[in-house]
Amino acid sequence: MPFGSISTESLVQYILTTALMVPGIIFAFTFKGFAQAFVSKKLGDPTPENMGRLTLNPLAHIDWIGLLCMIFLGFGWGKPMATNPMYYKKYKRDKVLFCLSGPAALVLISFIFQGAAVPLSFASALRNESSFGILAIFCQIFMYASLYAIILGYFYLLPLPGLDGFNIVTALTPPRFNQTLFKIERYSTFIFLGFILLMRFTNLGSIIFYPAYKLHDLYTLFWKFVFAPVFGLS
Repeated sequence: MPFGSISTESLVQYILTTALMVPGIIFAFTFKGFAQAFVSKKLGDPTPENMGRLTLNPLAHIDWIGLLCMIFLGFGWGKPMATNPMYYKKYKRDKVLFCLSGPAALVLISFIFQGAAVPLSFASALRNESSFGILAIFCQIFMYASLYAIILGYFYLLPLPGLDGFNIVTALTPPRFNQTLFKIERYSTFIFLGFILLMRFTNLGSIIFYPAYKLHDLYTLFWKFVFAPVFGLS
């Protein structure tokens, strides 16, 4: 839609929605980086810690271009995590554990964030707040944080070159296939961009991410079941 045709109300709503999404996006990238650095240290590799990544300070994990792309284009990235697999005692096992740590942490934090969003939603409704009420605002922040965390966690598990899912595949694949996988990885940028374009201009995204949305729905149902009696809504 041309910018000139956007109403003032729509523009304000877009700005507010974007502002509410940003904290969740930042924390998702931050928590993923921290989780991977933590697991890497436990596996005997001090490289991420030595590079200052074993922290919840967003500045250590945020790639600003990746963040802006995430906000305005719907996809983005954090700072890459440098590791040294030479420290691993069992290469395949430890590489898989490292690659799973980030997505697993995002799925977990999504569950926790939704556990904060649901009671805030109930409380806001009982107070008859508008969407600009303080409880409603924090509810939306946690809701977006939960949704972005689970989508990013699921996304990183896809077997696309450059993502954790692809690294898991390379770790588990017999050595005779490694050369082929490495050749595919050379074209990771083109494959990634092609995938993003397909998601933007087809319904591929809704199909691929369907399990993530369904899991998020289950989170919501679980927390509603837990908190509804607390607010006298059972």
